[in-house]
Amino acid sequence: MKKCFKTLLLLIVVLSVLCTSVSAALYTNEYISSVGAYIHKWADGDISVEYTVFGTDIMDTIGAHKITVYKATGGTPNVAKDELVANYWHEYTPGMMTTDDYVYSNSIRLQVEHGQRYYAVVVFYATLDGGGDNMFYCTKIVDA
Repeated sequence: MKKCFKTLLLLIVVLSVLCTSVSAALYTNEYISSVGAYIHKWADGDISVEYTVFGTDIMDTIGAHKITVYKATGGTPNVAKDELVANYWHEYTPGMMTTDDYVYSNSIRLQVEHGQRYYAVVVFYATLDGGGDNMFYCTKIVDA
């Protein structure tokens, strides 16, 4: 019952994210049924990267393996040219992944330079019974 409520609550959050003007998309592979991510401005120079990933089953591990934040130099994201601002790895950042769950949602919040534009690349990851796969997702750009 508790797991069902948690899944339903996260589904509502994901649907509300998908129905807004922020960047969110659905993809699929053998381990990940869908993902969504967006970058949100809280205040001047205060942003968060919010993400949700759905597994194809109750996964051994599921979540974000890595989140990279970039300062945009042009009108579209270009990781080859844009300035790297921060890297968050699940091994060093608590709460980026979980175990034994179907869906996982979380966020990373950081202080950045006010007046600049930022985006994030999220590497989602899920494992089940010794196998696993990842999926990359790039958010839209936000003004900080």
